Amino acid sequence: MNVRYDRIERVQAGMREQGLAAIMLMNHDDYRYLFGTDRSQPRAIIPAHGPAELIAFAAEEPELRASLDEGMVHVFTTVGGQIHDVVARLNELTGAGRQGTSRPKVGMQMWFETPAFLVDMFRKVNPGLELVSSDPVMDPIRAIKDKGELALMTEAQRIAGLGMDRARELLYEGMTAHEIATEALYTMMLAGAESTSTPVWVNVGTETCMLHGRQSPKPLAHSDLVIIDLTPQVEGYCANLARTFVIGQPEEQQRLLLDAYLEAIEAARVAMRPGRTIADLDEAAGSVYARHQLGEYHVHGIGHGLGLRFEETPAPTIIPPHKSVPLREGMTVTIGHPVLAIPGYGGVRFEDVYRVTPDGGKLLHAYPIEPVIAV
Repeated sequence: MNVRYDRIERVQAGMREQGLAAIMLMNHDDYRYLFGTDRSQPRAIIPAHGPAELIAFAAEEPELRASLDEGMVHVFTTVGGQIHDVVARLNELTGAGRQGTSRPKVGMQMWFETPAFLVDMFRKVNPGLELVSSDPVMDPIRAIKDKGELALMTEAQRIAGLGMDRARELLYEGMTAHEIATEALYTMMLAGAESTSTPVWVNVGTETCMLHGRQSPKPLAHSDLVIIDLTPQVEGYCANLARTFVIGQPEEQQRLLLDAYLEAIEAARVAMRPGRTIADLDEAAGSVYARHQLGEYHVHGIGHGLGLRFEETPAPTIIPPHKSVPLREGMTVTIGHPVLAIPGYGGVRFEDVYRVTPDGGKLLHAYPIEPVIAV
C-alpha cells in the first residue's frame, strides 16, 4: 500500500468546498487512486478533516496499520459488525442526528463499481445522512493525469498493441472469434496486464454494427469486416484499443466506411484542445460523415474519459450532459468510441487514447491502422 496523502488532502479540500462531511468509499478505482492498491472489497471513510480511515477484515489489520503514517483502521469480524461500526463512526464524524442540525452530506461514487444494493443499504442504515454523488469532488482531481499515471496508461496501450498484433495474425477464414480473443488475452496477460476492464470483443460480419461488442459465433469468412476491441489494465489503469479489419480487399462500401472513419478521427483529434467539448469533437466528426453521405449513420459520443475507470468524465454516451464538459489540458480521452455502421451491412471503429494538449490530441501510444488482411 502506498497511501497518497497529497491526493487525500486535495480531496478533502474539494469536500469542504462542496459541503461534504465525509466520503464513503466503496469502489475500486477511488480506493486505488488514494491508497495505491486494490482489495476485493475496498472500504474507507474520508472525513472532511483529519486522516482517512480504512475498514477491513480483522486478519488484514497488521498489514494496513504497517502501511499508514497516520489514520485509523476499523476492523470487523462480521458484516453486521462492519455496518454497525461504520454507521456509528459516520454519526461521530458528521454529527448526524444531533438536535437542531440539518442532515449532513456524505459522498459516494455511483458508477460501475458501486453496486446499487450497497447504495440502497447505505441509505437505509444512515437515515440521518444525505447521500450524494462524490463526482463533483473526485472528477476534477482525477481527470488530470500525472506523469506516473500517464506512464501506466501508456504501458497499458503498448500491451494492447501486443494483443492486437496476435489477433491480427489469426485473421483468416475459418478462425473463430473465441480463438482470437483467447490468444489476444493470453498475450496481454503474459506481457503484464493484470486484467481487462471489459471482455475481449471480436465482432464479425454484420455484428460489427454493434455499438458494444461480443465474441461473434460464426467463423471468419472472406470479405468479412472484423472489429477487435482490447482493454488491458496495468495497476488498474485502463487502455482502449480498437481496430477494424477486412479479410481480403475491401468492397466499395467497406472502403467508404473505413476512409470516412479515419478522416473523422483526425478531425476530432485536431479539435481535442482545452476548452473544447465532446460535442465539438462530434461536430467535427459529423461534418466528415456528411461529406461522405454517411451523416444518417453518425452516432454521437466520439470519445470518453479514461483512467482508473473504463469510462470517466466526460462519458456522454452514458450521461448526456457530459457532452458539454470542457476538456482540460492533461485529460486522457479516447477517440473512436462509437461504431459507424450501416444496419444489416456492417460497421467500423478505430479507437485510441489521447492526452488533451493545446495542439490537439496526442496519442499515448501509436498503433498502426492497417485494416486490410491479405489472403
